[in-house]
Amino acid sequence: VEGEKRWTLHAPPAPEHVLPRDPSPDFAPADLGPPLASVALKPGDLLYLPRGTVHQAFTPAGGAASLHLTVSISRRHTWRDLLELGLAGALEEAAAADVTWRRALPREYESFMGVLHSDRADARRAQFSQMAHGLLQRLVASMPLDAVADHFVTWTGRGWMYDRMPPHATPDDARRLARAGSLSLASKVRLRSRSAARLAVEGDVAVLYHHGTNTRAYHEVDEPQHIDFDLDAAPALEQLLASYPKYVRVGALPCETAAQRLDVANALAEAHLILLKPGERPPPAAKPKQKAGKRKPGAQ
Repeated sequence: VEGEKRWTLHAPPAPEHVLPRDPSPDFAPADLGPPLASVALKPGDLLYLPRGTVHQAFTPAGGAASLHLTVSISRRHTWRDLLELGLAGALEEAAAADVTWRRALPREYESFMGVLHSDRADARRAQFSQMAHGLLQRLVASMPLDAVADHFVTWTGRGWMYDRMPPHATPDDARRLARAGSLSLASKVRLRSRSAARLAVEGDVAVLYHHGTNTRAYHEVDEPQHIDFDLDAAPALEQLLASYPKYVRVGALPCETAAQRLDVANALAEAHLILLKPGERPPPAAKPKQKAGKRKPGAQ
């Protein structure tokens, strides 16, 4: 960003430091092998480091002050993190649905299980192992990977949406930003960006997490911005999310009634999430009826 720095890169010193889940500790020079590279970075330069690459940087003697920006990617976004969340949820569901998981362990299992007894030939050990491994196999086979992926996306995406700046608005965006209460069934709209919102199903509610009404002050609002919908609005939300960057006519949204179609579109407009197709002029702004994040279009 400013000034100059020389970066020296080393391979991770041991297999357990390859692709670490958390930042590695500082290493002594004696722990490291020969440098993989030594490069000087100046303003405008970009250096990609695979996760776990050991690196150190210094400003050349006599040089001006230097400043760099580090951006981490894929942190806590690994197979381990996905399956850790999935297995925990699958175990809870399995225990609720099948009494086998809730049965007590065999009496005096501590007298034949454990390292102390690992070399003993005991039929009880075989039965214990068969039962435990059988349950684990059933758990893995029944784990709903699509639902796990949705849950993981929601779990990570909720924080991601909460951390983000509000959407960047170009002058053209500002002119075409849909206004709550001003849409008709003939209006054609699309999301402001592909990543402007993320849909999750939580219980009997379809929740749309977004950053449309975030402020420039970090976490100035108390929780991630979201809009709660009845589940019957989910197909309309899915169509709007999946159609980007194409425009969708509000009247074509898959809802049961015209009122529900308008309610979904106005909820997204109220959250500053949708743009009108070029050439369409938004009518004068109307005062929103309800606060975004609290309404449930289609509620009885």
